[in-house]
Amino acid sequence: MTEKLYYTDVTSKDFTARVELQQETPQGPAVCLDRTAFYPTSGGQQHDVGTINDIAVRDVWSDAEGRIWHLLEKPLDASSVRGSIDWEVRFDHMQQHSGQHLLSAAFMRLLKANTLSVHMGTAINTVDLDLPQLSWEEAFRVEEEVNRIIQENRRVAVHLVGEDALADFNLRREPQVHGVIRIVQVEGYDASPCGGTHTPFTGQIGLVKLTAIERYKGGVRVTFLCGMRALRDYRHKLQILQRLSLQLSAGSDDFADAVAKLQEEIRMLRRSQQQSQQMVAEIEAQQLWQATPVLNGARRIVKYWETRSFSEIQALARQLRELPLIVAFLMVAEGENLRLICTRSDDLEKVDAGACMRAATKELGGRGGGTPITAQGGVPLGAPEAALEVLNKVLSMEI
Repeated sequence: MTEKLYYTDVTSKDFTARVELQQETPQGPAVCLDRTAFYPTSGGQQHDVGTINDIAVRDVWSDAEGRIWHLLEKPLDASSVRGSIDWEVRFDHMQQHSGQHLLSAAFMRLLKANTLSVHMGTAINTVDLDLPQLSWEEAFRVEEEVNRIIQENRRVAVHLVGEDALADFNLRREPQVHGVIRIVQVEGYDASPCGGTHTPFTGQIGLVKLTAIERYKGGVRVTFLCGMRALRDYRHKLQILQRLSLQLSAGSDDFADAVAKLQEEIRMLRRSQQQSQQMVAEIEAQQLWQATPVLNGARRIVKYWETRSFSEIQALARQLRELPLIVAFLMVAEGENLRLICTRSDDLEKVDAGACMRAATKELGGRGGGTPITAQGGVPLGAPEAALEVLNKVLSMEI
């Protein structure tokens, strides 16, 4: 079995080892060493990265026999190797994992909430709690408690004990393995079985910041960041606030009022736009009605616009159906599709707009439907002339 050298008391990033096994996996070549400082993906924590004989290590995992495998970027031709873990990545993992222990302990102490699962990713971390709900006021209490323990710079100790010695620790959760158990203990605050990497002192975590709360599978999921990740997140959000401050000509304390004012202005503009659109649609509908002769008892209108919005032709269709003896097929280009609307006057009960739409979209390779009075659909963008020919044919069959 590989000697596991990735515990918190290991501070050197470099080591030497001998190659014990090699294999070719679907992802590439992998090696097993007689000793390693690389931490394998486990317990919600990401694996270490680094190099073996200057070859990049892309993944690290532990098999059923406890052997630790290192997935390499290219084959290794050596029996003795030099390994080097990326300490910046390792220390980031240590900060995230240690911060998670404090966070889970604080949720238990303050809110009696158990941690159900943990995920520590390359960008964000989450803990899932057995709480029906969580307010930000409660979350901030927990956050302040965690950061108080960080500022006290308490010792984080590692104990390797047998199962008979577990009673000496007030464990926050029961171990999932048997035999020798690894206990990570935050001085005077928390003790939990864990095989992951941690900072020797809580002060090295730097900071824990909660960033999101959401309902998840009947409980609550909390997103958090620790250490430099939290600092970078703050810096990113500060830059966003600074840009918004310039755009809104307002300080951060006035953002809420400035955004509310902007939203009200947008609502007023939309109302004005809708009113103008309706007026234009009324005039255009009258013009189309007057310019279209009656044929077989109906005015048949088939039109295509390349640059108009679908909402515009919807407004036009509403105005057209208020006029007598109208049946219309209107079409606009929208992205990679042509969007259609079919409508008819109440006095043309023999015409079924929904049936017309289904017939047209089927022939044009799209989908659509609706009521006998109004229907909508979409078809792949193609030659508008061919689509217009189909629309005219469908209406001619109805009238």
